[in-house]
This record gives sequence, structure tokens and C-alpha cells, in this order.
Amino acid sequence: MNSTHWWPFSLSPRLEKAFRDIKTRLTSENVQLNTRQNTLIISQLADVMAHHIPEIIERDGLPYLCHIMNGWGNVTYKGKEIIDELLPFIHRNESDAPFILQCEPEGDFHPWQTFAYAIMAGVSPDKEIAGAGITIKELARNSRYINIKKEQGQELGHLLYALSYIDANSNTAPFIIENVAYNLEELMEKAVHAHKFGTFEVCRKVHLTEGLCTISANVPEFAHYKPVAEVFLNGQLDILFLLCVAIEEAKKALEENVSPAAGSLLREVRNELKIADFLENNAFYIGHLAELAGLATKAGYKIRREHINALNFAVNILNEIIPRYLPYLFFEDCFLHFGHYRRGISLLEAVNAIANGDTSVEVDLTAYTANLDALTPFRTDPGASGALSAIEKAVFKLSSPVNQERQRFSTVLEHYVQYAGNSLEPRGRFKHFRRIGPPSWPRSFHYEFLDYGDKIGLEIHIESDTVKAMTPAVEHVTAKVQALFPEQPVEWDPRWYKNKGRLRILFDDHHPEPQIAEAMEQLITQTFGEFDPIASHLRIAQ
Repeated sequence: MNSTHWWPFSLSPRLEKAFRDIKTRLTSENVQLNTRQNTLIISQLADVMAHHIPEIIERDGLPYLCHIMNGWGNVTYKGKEIIDELLPFIHRNESDAPFILQCEPEGDFHPWQTFAYAIMAGVSPDKEIAGAGITIKELARNSRYINIKKEQGQELGHLLYALSYIDANSNTAPFIIENVAYNLEELMEKAVHAHKFGTFEVCRKVHLTEGLCTISANVPEFAHYKPVAEVFLNGQLDILFLLCVAIEEAKKALEENVSPAAGSLLREVRNELKIADFLENNAFYIGHLAELAGLATKAGYKIRREHINALNFAVNILNEIIPRYLPYLFFEDCFLHFGHYRRGISLLEAVNAIANGDTSVEVDLTAYTANLDALTPFRTDPGASGALSAIEKAVFKLSSPVNQERQRFSTVLEHYVQYAGNSLEPRGRFKHFRRIGPPSWPRSFHYEFLDYGDKIGLEIHIESDTVKAMTPAVEHVTAKVQALFPEQPVEWDPRWYKNKGRLRILFDDHHPEPQIAEAMEQLITQTFGEFDPIASHLRIAQ
């Protein structure tokens, strides 16, 4: 890599010319942010979240909660702050210290993602969660086992960003990756290497750039990383010129009422950026880069004038386009895209002011925080998308639900709810599974309905080291469960989830739905007493 330039694309002559032309334009022009329209979009996205937040929370996953914080702040919903919803995801280790599982199904998807998005929302590291006496800082201090491969340095962006505000100390406690301890200097080297040579699977490396920029600015011992962080920053923001080409070409197609041809410049630039035709992908990429510019500004980096112009240009156009499509979004499946967009564009007024030399302005990470209880909720309706013209649908596609829940699976769940007590109702809104377990059990040990498409499994899952004490207990009941269901295959699978194990009973589609629901109730009734004395005493936050 050139020590003064980072650029991940090899463009065709046509696209290279389009890139150079728009970069030249936006270097010489002075593009002002349309603050009125920007404020309107920020507000409209809050109204939409106010309606759809119950469905998102019911998906029952930490990545969903932390993305609400990323896009809407530590929102108030039903009189409570959203950060209080983290409590069920907090485990306790052998020393009774609270932590969050990292890169595990019942924890963070990316290392320290929850901590990063809390800090990004302006939440203090000393913020107490749900009156439980547990702070963000304490959780982070104890969440040091990172379940990634040692070569996955591209995964370290959220961690480095959060760490730069939670514990800006080069001697912070080490992190454990594949049973090897890595100090912060070693993580920085991994991150730099991954930014140069790693994949783009984690948000196009934008969070990696954010982490390297903030930690090299906030930790004095790592100031020598600042020049390379700035190279990465400017390279990322140069991508805005390609996004400006894409969004301007889309605007022209809408204005001229023409469908983009297969060989058009719009198709080519979208293919190069790997954003396809989906509106939310444009918001996702532009939002991430606006977020990066805001967080880098807060960390003391100077954003170049041409990048400010490019941000204003892209956001101004997209903000005019979004209201045409917003009423028809399947919001639960694309809220995180628009959340990053809302987080990013909410910082742009401050980014502009600071770039213009206004020393009275600071980047306020909390200013966008929504009180959802005080808003007028707006429900999007994908079924009404027929109101869009054929040209509008050709220029931008809208996502459909990732998976549709089988009617048979829904019927089984409906019958099961008739048997379940309040503490043993199915949780989550995933299309193919539902977990079951009382609040006193760690979330990574649970009963589960699992839809295989042609069969439905009634299962008992062990899904983290925190609950590996349950493995012999579950294996022990296999014979008892087989006797309970003599006509069904009962399988103990010792290889499930890194050799933690699971037990499952599979029901073919010829079994009536009420029978399958009743079978789950029987499974729980006959095994709960053997599991509960162990599971309820495993250490989790209460």
C-alpha cells in the first residue's frame, strides 16, 4: 500500500473518468447542506421507529438492540431507556463479574459492538443499566474473550472505537482470541494489517477506520498510528465521489423518467460499490461515511473541503429521494441501514460548522436521541408499494422480508402458547426458530422450536461456555426423552455449537400441529425439573 494513499477499487476507464469529473466539481464548488430537509428526514425516521420498535425488540437479539441505539440513541420507550433492555444479555463469570458474550448467538455479533454503539450514542461509560449496579465500563472491562479467528483483524473496529473512550490506556487488560492473549499494541497491528489487506465483510471497513482514528487520537502512546489512520480516513471518504456518481445518476433517471439500462453508468457504479439497486444500501454506505466523518471530526481530524462537499451533495439528493419510498419500506429488515444513515446525517451540521472554522460548535453525540413516547408513530406498509411507478421501482428496489415464516410453524407456536406459562412463552420473532426459557436461566441455554422446512425440531440447546455445565445434564436425559417419544427419532448431538451439545426430536410434516405443540409442553414438563436446579444457579445478572 502506498503510505500516503489507500484506495480499494480498480475502476474502468469510464468510471474512472466519472469519478475524476465529480471529484473535480466538488473540489471547486461549495455545496451547502440542506439543513431543513436533513432535519425532516431525521424526524421522519424517528416517527417510523416509534411504530416499529416493538417488532424489532421482539426479535430478541442484542444486535437489534444495539442498532436501535446506533440510529436513534439511548431512546426512551414505554418510559424506559433502551439501554435497560441489555440486562437479560448480561452473564456473570466465575468471579461473579458481569460481562457480555462476544461474537456469540446470545451476545454481540461483532466484538464490543454494543459498547461501541452506546458510546456512539453519547452514553457515558459510567451509565448504570436498569438500576442493577452494572455500568458499561464494568461490562467492557470483563468482556475480553473475543470469539473470532486470530486472522480476523477486520472485526476489531467497534472494539477499538469503544475502547478509546472507555479505557484510553495502552496498558489496558489483554484480549483473548483463540486462547491467546493480545495487548492493545498487538490489536492495533492486526487492525492496520486488516485495513490494508483484509476483506470488506464488516461494514466496508468503516468501523475499522473509526476505531483506528479514535484510538490513535485518544491514546497518546498510539499517536504514531495517526498518519496511517488519516490515510485510511481520506481513502474511505474518497469513496463518497463514487456514491455521488451513483446517487446523481439515480436522480437523473427519476427526473427523466427512464429505467436504467443494463450497461448504464448507474449500473456500473452500483456493481463496483456492491450496493445493487436497493435504496437502503445507498443509505447504509452514505450513512456510514457520514458517521465516520462525524466521529473523526470529534476526535480532532480535519475533514477535507471536497469531502464535506461530497457528503452534502450525496445527502441532499438522498434526502429528497427517501420520502418517495419511505412509506413502503419493510422497516424491520432494513432499520439498521437507515439507523446508520440517521446517525451519520445527524452529525453533518456540526461537521460543516467545524470545517468552516466555527470554534463554538462541538460534535454532540446525544443531540439526535429520540423520545419515542413523545412522537407520532408512522407505520410503513410494504403492501402498498404499488403506488410507486414502474420507473421508481426500476431505479430503486425495496427489500422484502429476508424469510417468510411458514404457516405450519406459526400454527404450532399458536397452539403451544395455550400450554405455556408466562415465563415459558416463546421469545423472539425469527422466521424459523423460537427460544424458550425462564428468566432465571442464562439465555444461551434454552428449549427451542426450530423449523427445518420439511420438519420441525423440538430441541434443547447449549450455546456458550457459560452454560457448558448443562452438557452432561442434557445428555443424561436422552434415554428418558426417547422413552417419552418412542415413535420419534431423538438425537443427542455432541458436536453442536463447538461441542457444547444439543438434544433434538424431529417431527415430519404429517404430524398435526397441535400434537407437536403438546410434545414441546411434555418435553419441558418431563425435563425442566432436572435442568432448573443447575441452570438457575449458573451466574447471570438478575
